[in-house]
Amino acid sequence: MLKQHHINALRGIVGSKHIQTRQLQESLDGGITKENLAAEVLLLPASVEILQATMRYCTKHSISVVPHGGRTGLSGGALSSKGQIIIQSSKLNQLIDLDFVSGTALLEAGATLQQLQEAIKPYGFSTGIDLAARGTATIGGMAATNAGGTEAFRHGVMRHRILGLEAVLPNGDLFSDLKQVTKANEGYDIKQLFIGAEGTLGIITKIVIDLVPAEPYRSTALISCENALSAATVFQVIRKHKAANILCAEIMWPDYARLTAEELKLSKLLSFAHNDSDVFVVLDIAKDSAEDDTHTMENLLSELLEAEQITSALIAQNTREAEDFWRLREESFLCDKRYPHGFWYDVSVPLGELDVYTESLFTNIKQINPNLHVFLFGHLGDGNLHLTISSGYPCPELHEQIDCAVYDMLTCVGGSFSAEHGIGNEKIPSLKKYCDKTKLNLMQVIKKQFDPTNIMNPSKVLPTIRNGDT
Repeated sequence: MLKQHHINALRGIVGSKHIQTRQLQESLDGGITKENLAAEVLLLPASVEILQATMRYCTKHSISVVPHGGRTGLSGGALSSKGQIIIQSSKLNQLIDLDFVSGTALLEAGATLQQLQEAIKPYGFSTGIDLAARGTATIGGMAATNAGGTEAFRHGVMRHRILGLEAVLPNGDLFSDLKQVTKANEGYDIKQLFIGAEGTLGIITKIVIDLVPAEPYRSTALISCENALSAATVFQVIRKHKAANILCAEIMWPDYARLTAEELKLSKLLSFAHNDSDVFVVLDIAKDSAEDDTHTMENLLSELLEAEQITSALIAQNTREAEDFWRLREESFLCDKRYPHGFWYDVSVPLGELDVYTESLFTNIKQINPNLHVFLFGHLGDGNLHLTISSGYPCPELHEQIDCAVYDMLTCVGGSFSAEHGIGNEKIPSLKKYCDKTKLNLMQVIKKQFDPTNIMNPSKVLPTIRNGDT
């Protein structure tokens, strides 16, 4: 437990209104787990200078710091414990400069994705990245985890959206590289080290985002395909189609889609599919205006049906129907509600290997235990799959076998065991097992250089570094 004189000193630095020391788990939303708030001391610095002073104090007294954004992470990157302090970015949430000539936004790290989206929407711009947790996820947290989302195949992940970045280092020094241009070849691109580091190298305070033109009008369809290979092929056909500007394409395997639809009382939506084994794709393409009808989508799907590349399709006739299609994809935790105690994964697979990988996965999981269910969905455009494997009952003895079934094929096909949710603390064993050893060693060297006393989000991302290790 953090000693009272340290709490008093930190209160003097941040101010009495910006420190919470009681009942964090009862008064705040901990996100996926209340253990995110186990530290019992939370600071909300109101300026970068106050944050710098806080970090200097923590370094001097070897107090571990756990940075928090919106606590929407799923890999345990925000877990804290007694004796540590949480530094939350919600007071650093200003949109500093929106430059619609350059198409850039300079903002503080505590601003939410939705806050930025709403500010730029009237001017015809988009962030180029979107998440279901847009109302809570902070831009700094998204940068720290290198978040992806539904538009990554078009605009990349956070790493590709960020032009400039400012961060406070563990010793209180300020790293500032707030470029607002795409081209800046000035030696090593140090800012990229903070993106995806999950707060283990420093605390991101400001970010410059490269905005993209918005596509405000869209036509939405729900289509069925014979298998994942057909869905991946259809995606590429649509992507190359001269008349269709594809915005999003999300794939759902039948067990996931049908259970989610049942929980949402939307099972009738899926009755258009001819085969129980068909996979489903939620598809958005751009429209020229709000008054545009669905002719482009109708013509596109007619071509695909005639070529027998899809088995059936349903076009949303209004906003409500489009929202229902997307609810099937975004209400992913309903599977956990029906089948709790599951193991969840976030992997990436090259599209050409998607069908082989998933069919092998289904077979291998059933061989481990026939009572296990695989609930699978993902971003079709980039092969990022999210899956939960569960029997509805605790089975920790199967965890290692299931991990192997999910991960072992990925390296040989050029995939990744951690696509967009980061390493946190949950995937450290997998990082040790699957990461290139030279890469892992270099990561440890970088961590030691930035944070020699290991106070920044310890026990996250990297295996514990012992004194004397490099």
